[in-house]
Amino acid sequence: MLFYLIYLIGFGLCRILPRSVCYAVARRAADFSSARSPKDLKAVRANLAIVMQTESVDPEQVREVFRQFAMYLVDFFRFSWWTPERARRWIRPADVDYVRQALEKGNGVIALTAHLGNYELGGAVLAMRGISVSAAVLTHHNPRVDRFFKWQRQRAHVQGIPIQEIGRKAFLEACLSSLKHNGLLALVGDRDFFGHGIELPFFGKPTRIPTGPAWFSLRTGAPIVPSFLVRERDGHFRFVLEPPIYPPENLTRDEAIVEITKDCVAAMERVIRRYPTQWYLFQPFWEPVTGVIL
Repeated sequence: MLFYLIYLIGFGLCRILPRSVCYAVARRAADFSSARSPKDLKAVRANLAIVMQTESVDPEQVREVFRQFAMYLVDFFRFSWWTPERARRWIRPADVDYVRQALEKGNGVIALTAHLGNYELGGAVLAMRGISVSAAVLTHHNPRVDRFFKWQRQRAHVQGIPIQEIGRKAFLEACLSSLKHNGLLALVGDRDFFGHGIELPFFGKPTRIPTGPAWFSLRTGAPIVPSFLVRERDGHFRFVLEPPIYPPENLTRDEAIVEITKDCVAAMERVIRRYPTQWYLFQPFWEPVTGVIL
């Protein structure tokens, strides 16, 4: 109930207050929250230390992760504010050629992203450009919070595919259907929530990485386009899209999954390294996933 009330209050404020004021309030609230969350602070500090390859992480950078996440929520709450005109004004560059070129092949495209920047807004902006967007999503523990997130995605014309609700078979069928109809399937690739991944080095330390992007690519022939929407210092956003990753030839299925997933890891590392305070993981990344999913 507490999370739901927080989301409702945030949503209400974001509907009546200017964007700059919402950001300022969100950053203050993030400072208040982080100061009372020593466990989360410790986890974020440990994650940043590995990403930034330092034993001494600036406390300001640790707090900035919480602030950036709070601003991410502001943008999510304000989905109705975003129009194609505002997207062109606030998001640079507007070019999504890698996605469009991949869609021209007719096999759909897999957008690989991470818990970085504003992945929800990224999907909404692509949908504004006339692209059919589906996204694999997690179910929130609080049913009311989950309904709120579903409602916001629907308003943005993003079709959520919730694996926990519909089961593995239906989930796979929905994802494959999206690609079969030449749509974009968005997958978050930096967290193995279900224990089906493979162990690979991530920033030099082994962890389990999900193989979903590689599996769907091999099954359908759809290329994987690493796609990230990150916030810049001046308040604008930037789409960071990398060249498509295509299924390799002359490899066994298992070998191909490993190679594709390595390429996905490298793409995520490059962007997280550039924007470390926009990587929203509040648990120790190199440990098994536990606890509540926000």
